[in-house]
Amino acid sequence: MSFDIYEGHILITEPSGSPQMYERFLLTANPGGSRTLRTVTQSPKGDLLRDVTQTVAADWRPIECLGRLFYKGEPKGSVLRRLTGDRLHSYVFAPDGDVDYAEFDAPPHMTIGFHIIIHDSWKMCFMDTSTNEMQKILPHSVSNTWNGRTLGHGEKIPSEARYDGTETLDLPAGRFDCERFIWATSFGKELHVWRTGPHHMLARMLVSSGDKEGSVYELGAMTKTATTWNP
Repeated sequence: MSFDIYEGHILITEPSGSPQMYERFLLTANPGGSRTLRTVTQSPKGDLLRDVTQTVAADWRPIECLGRLFYKGEPKGSVLRRLTGDRLHSYVFAPDGDVDYAEFDAPPHMTIGFHIIIHDSWKMCFMDTSTNEMQKILPHSVSNTWNGRTLGHGEKIPSEARYDGTETLDLPAGRFDCERFIWATSFGKELHVWRTGPHHMLARMLVSSGDKEGSVYELGAMTKTATTWNP
């Protein structure tokens, strides 16, 4: 039995700036169809570090997520989430050792957000690409701020997006056939999101309007390795 490993990074180019490293990722396309995504993200200022591991089922339903946050050199804690049936179980581990538990409903087509950029293309995974009408998307976040400087049980932050067709992009990582989405976020931003391939990898994201308008995130490099699994 074999499975594929994708490894690469996302670059950010802010207005009047030059491309710089933003997020490193490793994705495994697991036997059975599930996917595990591991990311390490550092903000352009270098003051925020986010370490996240997420696993989704073959049908994109979240299974388990673990995120750790560091800000200005200080640990801000960890959040562990597990989906069982229609319930989301959330554990928050504070830096001082305290643990808090909460339980939430987990409706169909809900995603779990940890404020990692490459996951923004996964937020579109339940969308119907046969129509250009606006559709609801429902991430349950760990923070109610756009930059995710806080970490906790979070809340559901509904928004809308629409499928906007296909496009071939020439990126630092190569040429990719993509699907494009227009996302009207709940934070006053409009984002254009391009995803590619069967695992819905983020190819590019443009901040079309709102704070940091003109900022671009794009696939800087990606390699694929086929691995044989011998159980």
